[in-house]
Amino acid sequence: MAAMILTAALAVPAAAQKQVPFKGALQGNDTDTGPTTVATRGTGIGTHLGQFTFTLEITVNIAVLTDTGSAHFIAANGDTIDATFVGSAEPTVTPDGVVFSITEIYTITGGTGRFAGAQGSFIVERLADPNKFVTSGSFHGTITSPGADH
Repeated sequence: MAAMILTAALAVPAAAQKQVPFKGALQGNDTDTGPTTVATRGTGIGTHLGQFTFTLEITVNIAVLTDTGSAHFIAANGDTIDATFVGSAEPTVTPDGVVFSITEIYTITGGTGRFAGAQGSFIVERLADPNKFVTSGSFHGTITSPGADH
């Protein structure tokens, strides 16, 4: 009997940590907030989030074309996902100026509502045009099952 209770108790954390696909698309507007910092605000659509808004607070290392930062995603019902990220950029010269292909690795650090205690990671691949102050792209990865007892 004790073995059955122990087995059941150990099974709950494993089930609660089940990872499910997390993917979508986003677009936003960039605002320079300092010599090496950028704030991005935008919208998107994603699995488990549906329509969402987001903010990114980004610190850029221009010398080596890398970035770090934090992200806050807000689902239509107000539930949130928070994450931190690191990334790198590849510049491309266009007739309108330089644009950047950016790849960032996000680590989910928590959230609220059905995302309370969420964990996971995802990759954002986006194009940033500093001449027009816009960015757009897609993301894919995994998140702990929304609404589960994380």
